Amino acid sequence: MKRFLVSLALVPLLVACGNASVTFVVTTDVEQTERKVQILSAGLRVIERRMASMGEELINLDLRNTDTGAEIDIAVANQEPIDSLVDVMTEPFNLRIMKESGQEDAQIVVEGHGGFINTPVNEMHIDWLHAAEEPGGKGRITITFTDEGRELMSDVFKENIGKSIGLFVRNQLVSKLLVETDKVLDDIIITDIPTVQLANVFADDMNVGLHATFITLP
Repeated sequence: MKRFLVSLALVPLLVACGNASVTFVVTTDVEQTERKVQILSAGLRVIERRMASMGEELINLDLRNTDTGAEIDIAVANQEPIDSLVDVMTEPFNLRIMKESGQEDAQIVVEGHGGFINTPVNEMHIDWLHAAEEPGGKGRITITFTDEGRELMSDVFKENIGKSIGLFVRNQLVSKLLVETDKVLDDIIITDIPTVQLANVFADDMNVGLHATFITLP
């Protein structure tokens, strides 16, 4: 162009009777303590933004460590936003690198961008997304790959010089890159994101989707 004990304390807010609530059990697929803390922190920000986007004020947001991972307690005034949040946070995550193709054999057609078909690169081959600010206040995303992902991306570049490849998240095109060389760098950088805040939101969403699993307690 995709198990641990940590210390992350939040002050729980008072919860009144009759509120709608849910508890998520959160596991991650990483071993480093610092990275786990980053994922859990990003998960809390994702939840806060989801609630804010629905105009719902959080009454309680509390994270606690467990022997097998972490649990997040959430409470708001109404049940509908909780149901929507559960749907979003427990939805299976998918990310694909797709290559430009004719519409006859395309697996996805995007208006204004044409057809695309899969490459071997998916969410299993993305290590991390970093957000940063560019001069002038715009945002930038750096995508780092696993070792296997770098090898696969190298093949994709070699086979698609002069063509476009697209980053698809949950079957939506989020970025498109013209392949101008057969050499892939260690990282792929997406520039000209309108604001650094938007870059941070995207990085949080992707890192949580890539590395965290949310299930609800019965």
